[in-house]
Amino acid sequence: MREEMTTSILPHPELQVVLWLHTELDPPDPQWSAAIQPLVRERRARGLTPSQLRYIVISDGGAPSATQRAELFRELHEGQPVRVAAVTLALSNPVTRGIATAVSWVNPGLRFFQPARFQDALTYLDLRDLRREIESEYRNMKERLGRVVRTFDQVSF
Repeated sequence: MREEMTTSILPHPELQVVLWLHTELDPPDPQWSAAIQPLVRERRARGLTPSQLRYIVISDGGAPSATQRAELFRELHEGQPVRVAAVTLALSNPVTRGIATAVSWVNPGLRFFQPARFQDALTYLDLRDLRREIESEYRNMKERLGRVVRTFDQVSF
């Protein structure tokens, strides 16, 4: 099975900073669950609350299904809003934009950014001081994924 996404937890003393990299296709359930479980274990082991979660998502349009989002909110967020910066080119598609709007109603901490506004995404998440580490880890993630992610190639790190 081809990987449609990869994740990484960036070291931070007070937060769980999770980087997500998605292709244009939605992740299959086994890939999604395999990605979520380590995040849940890490958050619980460190005793972090959902308010201490920060996500940066770079996606060509691939996103979790409604069932996968429910798993994320239940298992990791405990039903609470968390800060998510989604960087994507896919919002030019009206259907994708509608889905994104609906998801942001469930999690009002979700904000969308164009790749050229990546620095604004970091500011929103209070992570500007980790810019170099984030860029380096995203480059490693892209290499591990071994797939083209057009949005990543346009990000202004």
